Amino acid sequence: MTDKKNKRNQLILCGLLATVLLTAIPGAADEAAEAEAEAPVKKVKMYARNWDWTPDQIRVKVGTRVIIDFVSEDASHAFELKAYKIKVNLPQDRKARVEFVADKVGEFPWRCSRPCGNGCAKMRGKLIVVAE
Repeated sequence: MTDKKNKRNQLILCGLLATVLLTAIPGAADEAAEAEAEAPVKKVKMYARNWDWTPDQIRVKVGTRVIIDFVSEDASHAFELKAYKIKVNLPQDRKARVEFVADKVGEFPWRCSRPCGNGCAKMRGKLIVVAE
């Protein structure tokens, strides 16, 4: 057998083993699904226009699943939230979405990371995550 076939077989075996372990632990998959379902959800519609984000702040409790639907109205922009390793391009007149769990307490800045004109550097906002 070649090295590629051995690696492929090892990966398949690891996947099967993980599946068996998850199904062998009573309720493990159900508990994980329940925890995700019980987590609070914050949906935000965010507009990028006139060198500004609207809203320019999002405040949530730690553990909240955040869903941001973007609309870039005046030009193409890019949303970057470094603390959560999120960077998404926002083409003009198109929609984009990001989803993540706010799992760190603190204040985390975001910015437009696309050089879209003279006001791009002003396009800043912040995610505020508070303890429960």
